[in-house]
Amino acid sequence: MSTAVVIRDPKAYVTPDMWEREVSLLLRNPENTRELAEAKFGQAIAYLVTCGENPDVLLGPSEQVDEAWHSFMLDSIPYHYFTSRHFGRYIHHVPELTGTAAGGQCVSEAMAEQDGRDRKSGGPLVLEQTIKAIKAAGFEIDPDLWGMEDAAGCNQCHAGCHDSPK
Repeated sequence: MSTAVVIRDPKAYVTPDMWEREVSLLLRNPENTRELAEAKFGQAIAYLVTCGENPDVLLGPSEQVDEAWHSFMLDSIPYHYFTSRHFGRYIHHVPELTGTAAGGQCVSEAMAEQDGRDRKSGGPLVLEQTIKAIKAAGFEIDPDLWGMEDAAGCNQCHAGCHDSPK
């Protein structure tokens, strides 16, 4: 007996007004069409939900998904509401610094208390792991937005990204 896979819809995690607002913010980038902005935001939501549900898994976005995440995060009130409502905590973003091993990662709470200096960058392997985790979480992946060569310079999860500032 096989089990049917239920595909989760990123739009189910935000209100229609919030969806429209975040897509409109992405449209400030002249390279984004409406279709592309919606795809990027949808993949960012799928990524964030997967991060929120898997705090001990090392995950990181592609550059295109990271653009949508940055845009959403900078719209701080809706972003804070989204992360608090769905995960009971704020999902922080800690970018990787070029030439260093520091970067945010999905790790245990104990590891989160360390400041990240001993963690390694994930690169393409983290991106591959992220894609698998998002699929396992029940979301569809837009292959155009998750190219392995597009690994963003940051990995994250709530635990590895310092829930409370020091």
